[in-house]
Amino acid sequence: MPTGPTLGAEQLAALGAGFTGELVEPGASGYDTVRRVHNGMIDRRPALIARCRNATDVAAAVKFARASGLEISVRGGGHNVAGRAVIDDALMVDLSLLKGIYVDPDARTARAQGGVLWASSTARPTRTASPSPAARSPRRASPG
Repeated sequence: MPTGPTLGAEQLAALGAGFTGELVEPGASGYDTVRRVHNGMIDRRPALIARCRNATDVAAAVKFARASGLEISVRGGGHNVAGRAVIDDALMVDLSLLKGIYVDPDARTARAQGGVLWASSTARPTRTASPSPAARSPRRASPG
């Protein structure tokens, strides 16, 4: 079992001050659920999970990790079969709450945030949008 860095209350308070998402520490309610990835063989325990709600949260989490000397892993919305979204004793930047889809019908383009799944990205067809190259699984992350 990992015995990584212990984050002090002062450090967490500094991150939490402008953070609009949720910070989940080991031992907190929901920690085990949030840290899991699709592949049940992956059982890693990050030092902290930053469930980001916007780009400002992502930037704050990355800055915090750099200042704290933590490795960073990024969790999107999908499978992550290889388990790279979670690293022992690191900061997991969880993008699964970022589900915005922005369509520009004139340019015939779309941008998807990091937590969007294929089922969400293909569920809103428009008369001007081209079909997306859909994945076979609706739980797979959309390449935004």
